[in-house]
Amino acid sequence: MELFGRTFDAQQVAGLVFMLALLALWGNVLRAQLRERRWIKRRQAEMKGAKDASRRPDRGGPWG
Repeated sequence: MELFGRTFDAQQVAGLVFMLALLALWGNVLRAQLRERRWIKRRQAEMKGAKDASRRPDRGGPWG
């Protein structure tokens, strides 16, 4: 195989394919980590909001 005027043998082609597959795998793992981090932050904000809402006094009473 020839690429950019340089000849590659089977071992070098296999190495390139492996490195590209590893890069794709790494990208997918990074994307999953970012998605999980966003989910955790959103969940913590929801839990904090629910906790704060339960602490607030009810302002709808006859004297509120």
